Amino acid sequence: MPEIELHNQPMKSPDKLNKLSVVIRDDYSIPPATPASERNSQSPYIYNNKNGDIKSLSNYRLQVSDVRGGNTPRKRSVVTMDAQSIRSMETQAPPPTSPEDNARLSTKYQALILSSMYSILLVTLGLLIYPSEPFVDLYSPSLIYSLCLLAIGCIFQLYLLFDIERYKAILKKNQKIKGMHLDKFAEFFRKQEEDFANELGDRTPEMSRNSAIPSPVLIPLTHDYCFSHGRHSGSFYLKLGAAGFALGHLVHSVLLISVQVGYLLDETISNDECVNILQVVFDVVQPLYCFIQLYFIFKYCNVLILRGQKLAYFGFMHMIGSSLCFWILNIVRETVLALTIYAHQKYGNTTKGDTEDVIIHLDISGLYKKNCTGSQLMTTIVSSVSPYLYPFGVEFNILIVAVYYIIWSNIGNCENIDATDGSSSYVDTQTICKIPTAHEDNDYTSNIVIYADCHASNKGLFLGLVLTVIVVGNLIMGFVLGNLGEDYAVVGYIINNCVKLGMHTIMLLAVVIAFNQMRKLDINEHAISLLDDILLFVCLPAFFIETSLSMIATINILNIIRSVDFMMMVIQVILQTALLVDGLRRCSNTRKLRRTKPGREILMFLLIGNVAMWMIYTFSYKSPDSLDERYKFFGKELWSILGHISLPLIMFYRFHSSVCFSDIWGAAYKPGSEH
Repeated sequence: MPEIELHNQPMKSPDKLNKLSVVIRDDYSIPPATPASERNSQSPYIYNNKNGDIKSLSNYRLQVSDVRGGNTPRKRSVVTMDAQSIRSMETQAPPPTSPEDNARLSTKYQALILSSMYSILLVTLGLLIYPSEPFVDLYSPSLIYSLCLLAIGCIFQLYLLFDIERYKAILKKNQKIKGMHLDKFAEFFRKQEEDFANELGDRTPEMSRNSAIPSPVLIPLTHDYCFSHGRHSGSFYLKLGAAGFALGHLVHSVLLISVQVGYLLDETISNDECVNILQVVFDVVQPLYCFIQLYFIFKYCNVLILRGQKLAYFGFMHMIGSSLCFWILNIVRETVLALTIYAHQKYGNTTKGDTEDVIIHLDISGLYKKNCTGSQLMTTIVSSVSPYLYPFGVEFNILIVAVYYIIWSNIGNCENIDATDGSSSYVDTQTICKIPTAHEDNDYTSNIVIYADCHASNKGLFLGLVLTVIVVGNLIMGFVLGNLGEDYAVVGYIINNCVKLGMHTIMLLAVVIAFNQMRKLDINEHAISLLDDILLFVCLPAFFIETSLSMIATINILNIIRSVDFMMMVIQVILQTALLVDGLRRCSNTRKLRRTKPGREILMFLLIGNVAMWMIYTFSYKSPDSLDERYKFFGKELWSILGHISLPLIMFYRFHSSVCFSDIWGAAYKPGSEH
């Protein structure tokens, strides 16, 4: 191996530092004797002998503390040194990857790439099948595709749940065996102390103890799973939101099942023409699948999978692709349902004809089926309740994609470190755990621990609660006035528009103030917020579509309040997105910042404010078509399609913004090393 000599060249000028030159010897001769002070010095290069490991780079360092003050070694020629070795010395490249690691990592990367392609294939098929079903004459291709996705997803989810429970059961048995062994050991000690009570200080000899009580025989177990405890291991706020969305989604599913059951029990309706058996099966299976997903999120959203990693890659990518397909299905299905209800109202009356003065007319007469009208009670329930519930299913499927992506990206990231290994250098974002053995306790946890430091947040909390009270009062007033008559409905519509304009204005000012305060914090160079950034930016096109099309309608009809409201909304969303992306990369590395916590009051206010905005979009009184300018300008058919596409993403943005504000509120005022 070439020998390295270090030279400390004299300074040529007072303003230049000493230069450290590296000379490579081509011979393999033993170096000349060095002074006694240098004989025990360390080797110039110290590195971990772990091929392909990131941590080897951190330990691959040059020791230069002992190069001064010694005799100047004689210079050697570097002419015969090849260019690759010189570049390796200049860049301090790590050792080459071993063949075993090369094969393992290559297989891992192939599984990552192929699983991602598989998910893209599922979403592409969903984009082709679901929107085109109303226009093709086939036997329910979307239902067949959806049932296939549900079947594979249920099998993988149940397999994962049972396998984790099996792993935990073995761990609990081993702990029970250890506990029984310790009890026997304590009882043995107690008896020995009674037998040797007359002899002070005497104890049972070591050999007799070992022969009397053998070591516990534990069940063999490999390291299949472990659980992370970091910042992005699954917050309680995220779980609570998933539970709320799943609850609304389940209620909507029950409503859809009741519609199908009503068709089956109605003797005036032909089952062959109006009832689809596959639709009934799907409406029954989908809530069960949703419940299994919710259970998995609450219990094991922080799991790190080490067993069957290739299968886990494809399994979770199937879950991600299926959730995105069901997101598309919910949007298309609810849009078709809204148009079907409108078609029955329009063509079911005696006065036919289209007298609306709109820019585009869409023919929806094909959705009107005279023999499938159903009971008036069921039609009224569906048309009244469904617009408030369908966004829950859309938001739940988007949220579940984020959770599955976090689990997918952490597959195999639980690094096993031997307890006797002296190396403690590792990446901060990795989870360190040990292989369960007969002599070590096993860490398996799926509990929920809630801890919140509400220092410097009381004012923002109470101001946010006041804002929430105003929003709830506005919602109640809108429902009451809307049911009293058309004149009162106009008053409720105006009040609702004024409240939304005031909310957007106040939150815009709060975002500007928070931006000014958050600039005082430090920058976290190792922030993990790529997924949050993607979810925020994915929702922005919905705001741009909503704002541009809505302003076209409101300006033409001269509704100044709504025009200003839409303009304030898009400005507030743009600035808030910039604040969130910047705040997710902030930390407090000084004691002064951790004590003063600049901007934390405003963050709490914005957190509650976004939840209040989500409540407005979800539960606000759906104004009649005669009041909404967009229905007048674009028509019922066209705006029903555009509104069903943009509204769920707008609602999800508000909820996800509250999740991000919660993350910033808890993490931005801690040192960056703790993230």
